[in-house]
Amino acid sequence: MEYRKITMRDIAKDCGVSVATVSYVLNHSEREKISHETRLKVLEAATRLHYEPHCVRAAKKTKTGLIGVIINLKETNTIGKKILYYDLAAELSNQLRARGYETILITTKNLPQDMGVVKKHSLDAVVMIDTDNRMFRKITTGCYVPILFLDCMIIDPLFCEIRPNYDSLIAQAKRLLKTEHPFLLTEDFCSQNLMEHFLQYFSSNDIFINTSSADLPEFLRQHEGQKGIVIGDMLGIQAQKLFPCQDLVICAGLGNSHIFSPGSQILHVPNKTKAVVAAEILQEMLLLDYQAGSSNRILLDSEQL
Repeated sequence: MEYRKITMRDIAKDCGVSVATVSYVLNHSEREKISHETRLKVLEAATRLHYEPHCVRAAKKTKTGLIGVIINLKETNTIGKKILYYDLAAELSNQLRARGYETILITTKNLPQDMGVVKKHSLDAVVMIDTDNRMFRKITTGCYVPILFLDCMIIDPLFCEIRPNYDSLIAQAKRLLKTEHPFLLTEDFCSQNLMEHFLQYFSSNDIFINTSSADLPEFLRQHEGQKGIVIGDMLGIQAQKLFPCQDLVICAGLGNSHIFSPGSQILHVPNKTKAVVAAEILQEMLLLDYQAGSSNRILLDSEQL
């Protein structure tokens, strides 16, 4: 009988779990939030099926030092959102280079379709910026390197996500505006969970989603005399030209107060801060030294610049 090497897929089938779960158990030991029972089942199956762990050690020796940074966009996204995320990618590249890693930037409007392009680069890790949670399973299936999610709500404890603490930001903005019922101007994020999260705080009639065809002047005309929260630097600059700046609070990411009107109320969650935190977490993941919290979410509060 011909000998066939046991693979992670064999172990996954035996245990009734995903290949990704097997990979995390065998490669990341106690670091990922997988139940103790599942870990024991995977390790027992690996032993019983005579899985050869030297394959894992060999993989570690062939690291490329290359990390993929993927920006998800929509056809209708404005230049403002693109500037925000290209700046984030640049900050992330700087932080990773300082730690000995190089990055490759990939922009996509159809991530499941483009995952083949991502996988062909033999990446050590992947950073997904603004990912649609509805596509989450499609893009993580068959991808066995660490994946970190920035500026989106995945809500899966197996994967780390880093994003602004929107609950805290909205509460702060309401206090600054002295109103419980502001309107919201926001860029059109791909993360559906995030867009739905905003509905907890604003009625749909009080939310303006910035797309290439949206009419900002008309929305602000309809909300004359009210106060609003803006998510996005370029969108904030646009709004200040059409609306009293003292009646707006801008949640900004570019880290530059001088682009706004004097006296502007700004809550900063700088892209540089996101990049520093993400680079530190990625390095820990690649060194198998990452310890996830119970939710595996890192929420960033606003900073004074």
